[in-house]
Amino acid sequence: MRRLEQTIEELGYTKQVPQLARTERVSRAFELMSRDVHDCVLVVDHGRLEGIFTSRDFLDRVAAVRADPKTLALGDVMTAAPRTLRPRDGVVFAINWMAIEGFRNVPIVDDTGAILGVLTVWDVMRHLGHIFDEIDATPRPVRVQDEISGVVNMTDLGGDG
Repeated sequence: MRRLEQTIEELGYTKQVPQLARTERVSRAFELMSRDVHDCVLVVDHGRLEGIFTSRDFLDRVAAVRADPKTLALGDVMTAAPRTLRPRDGVVFAINWMAIEGFRNVPIVDDTGAILGVLTVWDVMRHLGHIFDEIDATPRPVRVQDEISGVVNMTDLGGDG
């Protein structure tokens, strides 16, 4: 179960995530998210993380109030100052934290705060899939009784016997 002891760096995370300024329109963010199949856009100022805009933000802060994404700036609807993780953080910690906090996308930054990417729920699910594949491939002792047919009594229905 070495996989449970891995760091986020060893697990792998999504590195090519769209980045936009807070003044960009929500429609532009949504366009990039749809085109590149991302669940979020990082909102940046001179390469520094200011916020994150996710599909959940779109649903809760734009669609729910029937706002026009062509006129709304990302800075008005983003999640400001998102919590982040580092590549050296443990996978188990990240999974637990994401589950407890309800995060589906967590920005990954280095020690200087430079953006490296995002750990997504899809990255985590891929990792868990590998863990369960390993568990499934692990030989398990099998009791002979479990592998024998359930037929216990046989009745002769006739014949020359």
